[in-house]
Parts: sequence; structure tokens; C-alpha cells
Amino acid sequence: MRSWLELSREHLLHNLKGVRTLVGQAQIMAIVKANAYGAGAVEVARTLSRDGVQAFGVANVLEGIELRAGGIKGTILCLTYLMQDEVDALFEYDLTPSIFTLDTARLLEERGRARNRRMRVWIKIDTGLGRIGVPFQVAQEFIQQVAQETHLEIAGLFSTLTENPGRDPVQVQRLVSVRQATGQLDAKLSLASSNGILSLPASYLDIVRPGTMLLGFEPSERERLDIALVRQADLEPIATWKTRVGYFKTVPRGEQVGYGSRAPLAQDTPVATLMVGWADGYPSAMSSGGYVLIQGRRCPIIAVSANSTMVNVTGLPGVAIGDEVVLLGKQGSEEVAAAEMAHATGGVYRLLVGIPREVPRIWS
Repeated sequence: MRSWLELSREHLLHNLKGVRTLVGQAQIMAIVKANAYGAGAVEVARTLSRDGVQAFGVANVLEGIELRAGGIKGTILCLTYLMQDEVDALFEYDLTPSIFTLDTARLLEERGRARNRRMRVWIKIDTGLGRIGVPFQVAQEFIQQVAQETHLEIAGLFSTLTENPGRDPVQVQRLVSVRQATGQLDAKLSLASSNGILSLPASYLDIVRPGTMLLGFEPSERERLDIALVRQADLEPIATWKTRVGYFKTVPRGEQVGYGSRAPLAQDTPVATLMVGWADGYPSAMSSGGYVLIQGRRCPIIAVSANSTMVNVTGLPGVAIGDEVVLLGKQGSEEVAAAEMAHATGGVYRLLVGIPREVPRIWS
């Protein structure tokens, strides 16, 4: 294997315990969209379901089908768009759609009537993010119209926080006010994802939707989180990304390493070439101040190309082809943490997602 991910069920369940400690009686819907942010949706869901998690969130119908094919039971909520040709699959695989247009509601009602089946739906409400969802100002009327459809059952109302500490409390009040305005509607409220769980307890409501924090990653910069909650969650990263040394040589003083116009080396430099590059999911931006771990030491990255990464291994004795290298995670007493790589990947949400699916995920 040129690179691989090692994943810990123990740490995943430890993080689930941390979520439960924080949210108390709120139910948990684990978000495993985007292949569980790159960790592997089916195995993440299997592990969590064995510990009592009974609801999962995915981006779309195809992701929901993948979970069902993997033996996952319980509620699977499709969080975003629904195409007309996907409606039959909702019934066949017992998936729950989110809706935010009357056209979609009427299509589901029509198909439900034809099958003589009721479809459970969640209504997405825009409480301030400005992305998808029924604007909160007209949500009461929308909900009342959907409630009149005889083959639809409104199981939940949900929204998404802006992750702006100054605006998020307003969003909580907006969503709560929508439900209060609907009278006797028996529907769960959900607003908090990982950021809300670690920043705003008022957003927990009935159901929380943790995703990246289950992987042991803090979802955003610490200044947007409540550090007391972060400490209480006690997150443990579940993933270690590894590769191997593919070649080793000493590059003479005055030469360069990597493409483009680069400063010549000031001295003879031992260089280890790793079996991974940007085409394998490793961010090319890591060449600007990034490190990997070899022999438990931090080694600075010189350059990243499509299938190779060149690393300065000055001071390391006996570096050899085949040596194990840690790109993300711990080796000995050193660590390349997720937060350290986030600047190069556009945030922790993208950290593992960019690793191709064909890279082996090895669980222990």
C-alpha cells in the first residue's frame, strides 16, 4: 500500500460518549455524509449503531442507499436535494427526505398515494444561513400546507447554524418560534451540528447532528467554540494517515527540489521521497510549512507533486525505502494534528474527504 488510513473504533465510541455527555437527553443523529467526511460511512455507521445510534444523516439518496446496502437500519435522513427520478428509491430503501418546496411535497404525496404508503419527511427551514430551506418567515404556512397531505408525516423540523457566535442564538429562537406557531405539530427540532454542540447548548433542542466531532476533529477555530465544552467532550482523533518512503537520496548543495523556480539548496540535503502526492489526496499546500513524521521526528516538507512528496530528513539516521511515515496523526511522542493540516485543506471538514476512496481504510 502506498498510503492508507488507520481508523479506531475505540476512539469513535469515545467521541460518541463525549457527545452524549454534553447533550444529555437530546437524541443523536450521526452525520455520515461525504463518506463520513472521508472516514468511511458504512463502517462508521455500523460502529455507532452497535452502540445505540438509530439515526443517520446523509447528503442524498445515493448515500442513503449505500448505508442500506451495508446493513444499516434505523432512520436515514437525506439532508439536501431530491431529484424526481429518486423518489421511488425513497420508498424502496425506506429513506427519509428533507423537503423545502411544495412541488416536492406534492410529488411525494402523489407517489405515496399510488403505493398506499405514508412517507415520513423532515422540513428544512432557513433560519439565517441563506442556503436551502423554507424562509422562517413563511415556514408556518408551508408546514400547514404539508400537514394537509394525507400520505406525508412531518417527523422533524431542522435548520443549519451560520456558526457565527453573534447570530446563532437568534437562529435558535427563530426555529423554536416556528414550532410554537404550528400548535400541536408533533415534530422533533434539530439545529446543532458539531459546531453547535461545542459552542451553544441552547441549540441542542430535540436532536443533535454531530459529524466531524465523532471523528475526533474540532469543527472550527477555537475562538468560535466554547473551550469548556471542547474539554468536556475530550475528543480523540480516530484517523491516522500513513504512507512510506519510496526513495532516498542526498541532493547536492546548489540544486533544487520540486518544480518551478525555487531557491537552490544551501547545503547537501538528505531527501526522502514519499509514495503520496496531491493526486492521492495529500494537499499540495502542505509544501508551505508542513511536516510529516518519520522515526518519531517532525520532518519539513520541501515540495509536493502529483504522486510524490519530498521531505528534508536532515539528522535522521538510516532512513530507508519502505520506512513508515505519518502524514496525519501520532508517531511516538510527536503528532501532526488535524488543526495543523486544516489551513492546507480548507478546514477539517475537507481533511479526509479529499483522500480517494480507493485508499484503504483499516479499522481496529
